[in-house]
Amino acid sequence: MRILIPIFVLVIILFEIGLSWQNIDNLNVKKVKFVNRENINKYPQIRHKLLVNKNSNNSFSNVKRRDRQNKVINLPNHWDKNPFLLQTYNEPEHYYLLPSISNGFVGTVVKNESVFANGLYNGVGERSHRVRIPSMTAINVYFSIYTDNEISTYHFDCRKGAYIIETKNNEAIITQRFYAHRRLKNILVNEIRVELLTGTAISIDTENITMLELNHEMTNSPTNVNKYSYFNQPDNPENMTYEHRVIKEPTLSQRTEMNDGIYYLQATIPHTEIPNKRQKQVHTYYTNIPSKFIIYPDTRIKTLHFIQSIDSDGFRARNAYDEAIRMIEQDPNSLYVSHVTAWEDIWQKSGFTMINQATYSDSTQESFKLAQKLYSSFYNLYSSLPSSFDSQFYGVSPAGLAYGGLKREFFNNSPNTQSSFNRQISEGYGGHVTYTQELWILPVISLFNQDMARNILNSRLRRGLNTDHASVYEQARSNANQEGFEGLRYAWEQGDYGIDVSSTEDERKNKIHTSADISFGIRSYLRATHNREYVLQSLSSDSSVRGEDFINQIAQYWNSRLQLDSLTNRYEIKGVSFGEKPQSRLVDNDIFTNYAAAMSLDTYKFILYITDRDPYDSRNYQTVQEYDSKINQIKLPYDNVRQLYLEYDNYNSQQNGETWAPYLNYPLGKKLTYAEKKILYDSYSSQLQSEGKSLLSYASFVVGYSELNEENKARDYMNRISAHFSEPFMIMSEYPNSNSALNVQNTFNYLPGYAAFVSGFIAGYCGVRYQDFQLDLVYPSENFGQYQAQVSSAQFPVFKQPALNTENWNITGLMFRGNRLDIIYDLRSKSVEIRNRRGIDQSGQVDDMLEVIVYEGTQITVKPLRTGDTVTISLSTELWFYGPKRSRLQRNQYSDNMHILATIYPVQYNNRILRASNSGNILRFGILFYFIAFLFFKF
Repeated sequence: MRILIPIFVLVIILFEIGLSWQNIDNLNVKKVKFVNRENINKYPQIRHKLLVNKNSNNSFSNVKRRDRQNKVINLPNHWDKNPFLLQTYNEPEHYYLLPSISNGFVGTVVKNESVFANGLYNGVGERSHRVRIPSMTAINVYFSIYTDNEISTYHFDCRKGAYIIETKNNEAIITQRFYAHRRLKNILVNEIRVELLTGTAISIDTENITMLELNHEMTNSPTNVNKYSYFNQPDNPENMTYEHRVIKEPTLSQRTEMNDGIYYLQATIPHTEIPNKRQKQVHTYYTNIPSKFIIYPDTRIKTLHFIQSIDSDGFRARNAYDEAIRMIEQDPNSLYVSHVTAWEDIWQKSGFTMINQATYSDSTQESFKLAQKLYSSFYNLYSSLPSSFDSQFYGVSPAGLAYGGLKREFFNNSPNTQSSFNRQISEGYGGHVTYTQELWILPVISLFNQDMARNILNSRLRRGLNTDHASVYEQARSNANQEGFEGLRYAWEQGDYGIDVSSTEDERKNKIHTSADISFGIRSYLRATHNREYVLQSLSSDSSVRGEDFINQIAQYWNSRLQLDSLTNRYEIKGVSFGEKPQSRLVDNDIFTNYAAAMSLDTYKFILYITDRDPYDSRNYQTVQEYDSKINQIKLPYDNVRQLYLEYDNYNSQQNGETWAPYLNYPLGKKLTYAEKKILYDSYSSQLQSEGKSLLSYASFVVGYSELNEENKARDYMNRISAHFSEPFMIMSEYPNSNSALNVQNTFNYLPGYAAFVSGFIAGYCGVRYQDFQLDLVYPSENFGQYQAQVSSAQFPVFKQPALNTENWNITGLMFRGNRLDIIYDLRSKSVEIRNRRGIDQSGQVDDMLEVIVYEGTQITVKPLRTGDTVTISLSTELWFYGPKRSRLQRNQYSDNMHILATIYPVQYNNRILRASNSGNILRFGILFYFIAFLFFKF
């Protein structure tokens, strides 16, 4: 017996060592092999060649010259096969299918008669909408003598943020460039370049699309200088009269060429959202546009600049105008070069790249179209935001800065006779900010650009252009107090002052989840950045509000709003409006509102963790404990028989054309079992309507079905999102543009749709998932072998779409804890690379101690990912050709058949978990010691 005891003890020791080694499985690791830091050169920035495009203009359909007709040329679009360059020979007839040019402060649809500016609204209460400012750069350019060999091409360059038109005949080429200057935020530019091909002089005609009617004139001097003229926009019920002055007469020698005169328009906006507040003004300086100019043979190439500067302050508008003129005088190309350089800085930091240019050998390929839609989406999101932090940024409206004014078809109707004012006679939600800014747009921007994300967050705090009213933050507190609650209650639609300017009473009173969406957006931002300064420091110069206060005040609103039901012992929210459309009846316990409210309460605990504070210490214990009790007891309507989460209490599937319950999985990220997720998406798929408000829901279905490994369904919903793009300029619309009957109420350049498309691609197809303290790469794994047998060549499992012929693509510049990560997908080598490059725009602390836990088949390793490091993940033969066995799947929060490819953590977070794991090992070894001692003395 004494001989058997040592053998028995040895077996137990070996068994315990195996258990202690496998204990790291709590971190989703089964076998850990530490790899020395590799000496890899720092990843160089991808340099993109700047293309020089020559372009010019054709007649715009709304203002056609009587002797010209639009040619219809039956040639394919996008002939340069550059996915950044959207090209056509046939300009769309409808203005809303033309691209928008914006820079986060001013915006317009190219060649549109109106410009819109950040923060300038007209109208009281629900009649609020953006002010239409006359565009003085909306110019059509023609050869004075039309010839049959004249041809025009139209290009929109997403990378340079410019709309370019090229018109040429046998004698000359006219190239016209429209852009909103990316660095000089007040400036809009129409740049015309004429190149002679022969020794003959060319006469060029111009036509200004903007119409102003002269009211009367008065003068204070015998010359034209300081002459005051007063104009109105015809048939426009804005009731705004523009005072016009000639600040500087043009020199006589340049009347037919570059016009160096300075012209000025000024108007007072008649109405404010809250009556009796100080009225704002519109100031614009511009260069005059001659009706005709001649290019002589001794010049050969002539470049003309027509500039407009806009601001609510005349001093700022004039300074920006003078700066643009100085740049042109120093170098005619410098204005455009600085604009392109500013855009290039944005693209270099982040975005999406397809490396293999062979992908674009055929511009009709699905991969080429996908790249175009992604680039168009990124451009339109980025162009709606200032490049750097701007404390006066008002926020991102669903249609961006190029929309929001009165609709043309209602110009002849008095707004006082209209019901549902915003929806019926204003475009793009009146230019107001809605919940979609934080629920869809902010999470995408947070992945790539911290400054732009901070602009979105600040739009819920800012004071505004006028200082005679409380800030938006203070107005949200007032909104909650008026309803009898604590904390912050943000408006369904936010305009100038933060009051609710929604078009219906149902939206103003009963759609209450905007505050929860804002909290979710903040959490998405902090997951990507872990910006402790945002939490601990004041968020603006004129406010003492810290991020912690902001988040806690939102949590306080829901804490006071939740009511305990004595029968069910559950916290409930009763009497709210479901969905996005106005409803005729109220519901109880809308599942999206309830779960988003619970997340708002939990977010307060999350920010304590990321600032290295214990949520359960004496200072925070009472608040956190109260929040936890409500999180655990909040009611989420659930059908136990069908195992289905319901939209709300007593839900009937025939009652709605919208679905919000799938948002539990994505974007909100609730942990669901495989069965719950499958039932959730299959049950609510019938609620989606191709002609209804289902666009944003499609992104959730793309991600959900990708997680369920049903790639055909995921692809189907991605195609449904794609149906909302209109070629050739890839303009996203809220409803599919194929149904022209919907265009009266349609929203074009729909930014939440762009964000949903990008989200579906990154989270669904590429498997990039941000958690509170980690970044995961996941992909569906079960039954992958069956899929593999159906295709002729190996496709990388993260992006299972056989129609895509590209072999390589990148997601570049993902932000994670102050680092910038590039993820390179390479189908040829069956590998994924993760590269770390320090973010050059980070204002907070950079965590230079990242590690990657890599799951390669049955082998699991931990590798360093510090600045300059590259981690290559190879898929093993067993994992590649055969679906991994159930026992080999890592336990995770996605679903039973989701495989985690890699997990990125900060080193100190890993060490904390490893220390906790080791403490468990010490406890077990202690028990083992006492057991051995007992056996020894027993026998």
